[in-house]
Amino acid sequence: MKTPLLILGLLLTTVAPIQAQYQFQLMEDDFLQIGAGNYFIHVDKEAEVKKTVTSVFKAHRFPTQELLFNKDKNLFFASYYVNPSDDRFVYIVHAVRGREGYDLYFLYCQNILTHHFEFVEGKDLHQLVYDPAVNTNTVMTSFNATLVEGK
Repeated sequence: MKTPLLILGLLLTTVAPIQAQYQFQLMEDDFLQIGAGNYFIHVDKEAEVKKTVTSVFKAHRFPTQELLFNKDKNLFFASYYVNPSDDRFVYIVHAVRGREGYDLYFLYCQNILTHHFEFVEGKDLHQLVYDPAVNTNTVMTSFNATLVEGK
C-alpha cells in the first residue's frame, strides 16, 4: 500500500514545478497583461524599454504628449496618468537602470504622495516622488526626480 502512495507523491512533485513555470511563461509573453495593473518586467536594452512602454500606452489608448526618455541615465523613464474617470487613482510607469539592463514598473495606485525609490546619478542622490499637488497633468506625461543631496 505504501509503494503506490510513494509513486504518486513522486509523480506529483515532479509534474507540479513544470506546470507552474509554464503558466508564468504564458503570462510574461502577453503584452496586454503588462499594463493591466501592477506589473514588473526586466529588459536588457533602452530600445526594449521604449518598445514595451509605447506598446502598453497604445494598447490602453492613453493620451500622450512627448514622453522623455533619458538616454544613458539611471532613471531612464518616469511618467504618470491620472485616471480620468476616477481621479483617486493614478497609473505610474518608470524604468530604472539595474545591474544588467532596466527594471520597468507599471503601477496602478492611489493618487497620493508616493515615494518610489532613491538612486544615484553621478555623485548626486535623487528620489523618484509622485506628488498629486505638483503632478497635475491630465495626459500621460513625464515627471522628474527630486534632488536629495548634491555633492
